[in-house]
This record gives sequence, C-alpha cells and structure tokens, in this order.
Amino acid sequence: MFNKPKISIIIPVFNCENLVSFTLNSLLKQTFVDWECILIDDNSTDNVFLVLQEYQKKDDRFKVFRKPLELKQGANVSRNFGFLKAKGSYIKWFDCDDIMLPAHLEMVYEALLKNNLDFVVTDTFNFNDENGELIGKPYNFDREQGIISAENLALNRIGWVTDDFIGKRELLEKINFNENITSIGDEYNFFVRFLHHTVNGALINEVLTHRRLHNNSIIYNNGEHTKNYAFKVAIVKFQTAKDLMVYNDVELIRWFLSGYMQYAFKLAIENEKIPFWIPAFKLICTYYSFRKGCAFIIALSSARSFGKGYNIMKYARK
Repeated sequence: MFNKPKISIIIPVFNCENLVSFTLNSLLKQTFVDWECILIDDNSTDNVFLVLQEYQKKDDRFKVFRKPLELKQGANVSRNFGFLKAKGSYIKWFDCDDIMLPAHLEMVYEALLKNNLDFVVTDTFNFNDENGELIGKPYNFDREQGIISAENLALNRIGWVTDDFIGKRELLEKINFNENITSIGDEYNFFVRFLHHTVNGALINEVLTHRRLHNNSIIYNNGEHTKNYAFKVAIVKFQTAKDLMVYNDVELIRWFLSGYMQYAFKLAIENEKIPFWIPAFKLICTYYSFRKGCAFIIALSSARSFGKGYNIMKYARK
C-alpha cells in the first residue's frame, strides 16, 4: 500500500500458530494505517508460517520472512534480522501473541511528532489466556513522575516491555539486540544501552497493549521459581556489563558486575554451572581491582567445595 511506511512493526514468530491471528487482526484494526509489519518466522515446527502467508496474501502491508538457518535461534536474532528488512522511519517491536489496541499506533505517532521525540513508551495490561481476565501490569511506577534514564531503567525504577516502545530508526540503527541473551532480559539489555544514546522520550500514561500470559509465555518459563533462573539472570548481568563498556559507564558496569557476582555465588553454592566466569573475572579486575577479582574466584571455589564464602564474595562486590 505504501512505498515507504511511516512505521515498521517487527514481530519475531515461533510456534504460535493458534495465537498469531489475534495479534495480526489487532494490527488490521489500527486507526493509523501507514504501517508495514515484518514477520520473521524463527523456523517454527508448527504451521504458523502458512498462517503468516495467508495474511500476506490478504494485505500487502504484511511482509513474511523465514530466518536463514545459518543464523542462531532466538527472538533477538529475529529482531535484528527483521530490522534489516524494515523500511519505516519509526520502528516498533511487538510479540506474536499479544494484542495491540486500536488507537495504539495513532497515539504514539502523534506524540512523537507533536513533541519532537526520539521515542515513546506506552503501558500494558497482562491478561489471562484462558479467560481473558486482565491481571495487572508488567511494571507499576508513577509514569507521570518517572524520569527516563539508563540508570533508572537498569535499577527497575522505571520499565517497559518490548510491546510498549516505538522509536526513530536513525537512532535504533546504532545498536543491535544482544544475540547472546535468549530468554529473560533481552529487551532490558537493549533499552539500557539505547538510553545511553538518547533520553528524549516520553512515558505515555495510557494502556495500549494487552500482553497474553499462557503456559508458553516467557514470564512463566523464565520466572524466578524456575530451575535455571539464576543462570539466566547471571547471563543478563554479565552481558549488560560487557555491552556498557563502549559507553564507559563505570558506575552501571560495576552495578551489573555486582549483580552477576551475587548470582554466580548462588549457582556455585548449588553446584550449578556458572556462565562467563572467566571473562567476568577479567572485567572485575578491570572495573574493581585485581584483588577483588581474586576474591571472586576464591569465593566461588569455597562455595563449591565447602558451601561457604559469602563474606569473601561480599567483599568482592563492594
């Protein structure tokens, strides 16, 4: 319909054959019509690719791609690949099982232009897949008083899910989603880094997305009560500390490394595998001291061998 749409919506798709139609139908109901939707199938094992092709036949604003097999699996890889296919001046990521309310694109586009903003963040309600009941928000904070900064996002004083965000393409070209993060924290890592490029955005106090919670949702499969939760958080902490080196944000790098050490110690106590402990040791030596890097290693060894070492780790994290 449009040679160069104003908004590109990028959706990673994986095994959501029974749900993706609800998402795509919600796009067709948008009051703002100058958009394209880039659908990246992450080599699903169900029939979702056929569903996507049917939507492409019905409306040429849907652009369907299958991610090349040589690329790694994961939503972040699909988001990066989808960005390369997108043509819009503004980029919006969305998930393949959520619902975009009809005024979503119209409201964010007006806010971007009216206030000359680089990005806009809306709000979301979670809903129960079984009965449609609204069951709270992913983030609860005073959106009218919230101050947008990398530090506030990192420390969870503010926050948003991927669905909430839309931003200028020219700024989003500066960074990619970290493809080493494949579960929790994928968008968190990205937006902490993005806010080092601009804080010229706004938090819109308006619920414009309904996020579906079901048995295959990330929130269930990667929640704090799951077996691998500490391992996944440790990955996010380390990867974000490493990614922030380019900005030389020493304070935040140390904060993420401190969090990494906490979860690494927890894994050592439980005699579980610890991700990235060797490169983490090097970062700790760089951003803390060699002495504290050695204390980190000693604490891990003590935890594994004797179930002790908390005070040594506490010293390393100071």
